[in-house]
Amino acid sequence: MYKLSGIIGLLLCFSILAGCSSDKVTSAEYGKAVNRTHMGITSDGLKWDQDRNAPSFEDTLKQMPFKVKQIRLPFPPTQTAASIIEAPFDMIQLTYADLENGRQLILVESNSQDTSKPKGKSGPKLRNGTPTWIQSDSHTSALYWREDGLTYLLMSNQVNDKDFIPLFSPKDLALIASTIQ
Repeated sequence: MYKLSGIIGLLLCFSILAGCSSDKVTSAEYGKAVNRTHMGITSDGLKWDQDRNAPSFEDTLKQMPFKVKQIRLPFPPTQTAASIIEAPFDMIQLTYADLENGRQLILVESNSQDTSKPKGKSGPKLRNGTPTWIQSDSHTSALYWREDGLTYLLMSNQVNDKDFIPLFSPKDLALIASTIQ
């Protein structure tokens, strides 16, 4: 059995950034990462499955037409990955994983021009007053927000008994999101 945190993240970011925030029908053909680097759970424990053909974290950031922002991490990562997500707009996923403790943060950024009112429960505001929306499920805690023409999704999860569960509360995610620069 092999559980992929990347799949959870991609499905969540796909639904949030590509349609959950609007009533428009979207294509299921996008939302796929160009590379497949991710943390997964195997019967032998955690595994960092790295796409050997993927460009470096830094080189992937340079491919974006907007300045990719990063967060101040609440834990030191043992692994990082940056993946461009196929979409009708520019989208990137930054993954910061701590395999030793089974936890990770995923930050998705896009220049989606969707301006519809986001769906979901209103979340805590960022320090600068930006509103957020909670997009958590039983495997991942997540916050969505828009700022300076970009759309963001910050997700966190950890491994517990060979399953992914939420890592940070919405309030903690808002504090982490407020460090974006």
